[in-house]
Amino acid sequence: MKTLKIFLTIGISFVLIHCDTKKDPLADFESNLLCTSFAVCNGETPARTGIIGDSWTDLLFGYPFVETLRPQLENRFQYKFVGATLGGKTIQQVVSQGLQFQVIDQGGADMKVILLSLGGNDIQANLAEYIGNVDAVQAQRFATIKANLKQLIITGNAYKISKFGGAPLKWIIHGYDYPNPFMTPVIASSDEGCKSKFDRVGLVLPDAAAFTSTQLDAFNNLLVDITREEPNLIYVDLRNTLGGKPSSRPEFMLDCIHANNLGYTLLTDKFARAIYPITNVGF
Repeated sequence: MKTLKIFLTIGISFVLIHCDTKKDPLADFESNLLCTSFAVCNGETPARTGIIGDSWTDLLFGYPFVETLRPQLENRFQYKFVGATLGGKTIQQVVSQGLQFQVIDQGGADMKVILLSLGGNDIQANLAEYIGNVDAVQAQRFATIKANLKQLIITGNAYKISKFGGAPLKWIIHGYDYPNPFMTPVIASSDEGCKSKFDRVGLVLPDAAAFTSTQLDAFNNLLVDITREEPNLIYVDLRNTLGGKPSSRPEFMLDCIHANNLGYTLLTDKFARAIYPITNVGF
């Protein structure tokens, strides 16, 4: 909650500095937050591409504190998104809140593809649960991720077809690149993926980089497995973009799990080229 308040203050300050002074900045901020984070938009033009994601797509309420995947795809590759993107978002939250239905409503009948940037928070939450039981807890979480991701796609496509007809949507999900657990967190109390967080909760690891990279590989392998069972899911591998295993290079990283602007530029270039044959956008 403390981190949320800090980000909220920064976000409001950004709006106050950069917005048209004739407009109500708080109203602009609220409408932008609702639209980008929860797919609750007024007068949104239907788009051919949807997006649902976590902090890799939107670190700060739709504002470019860091140019993550979403703003880079919009600004550099001409994507026009409707979506629900917000740091900290889990697949479980997306399913329970029905965000896939809201994005489909906003996207309209011509939307063909929804991009997904999800899963990291499902793995990182409640790290203390891993103590003394890493393999079993990870297996349980991966099983939950798999069930929720398949439910997201199946219910989303059923809803799209019942409302608009036509073919089911294509869903594109990327795996994350390797974290760097030795980076210093941008905000001291928000150190997800950092060795400092592992130490703080009592998760003693002989090699933090080996732990995080092995977990990251397992997550990417899980996504590949799900594509074999769900033909409408397409997986994009982003590993080794920022330096390779076991840890991404510090010069490309903002903190333990997020790239900086240069890092996200490299990730977006790779991602945009990989999905172009499906979206036909950007080149």
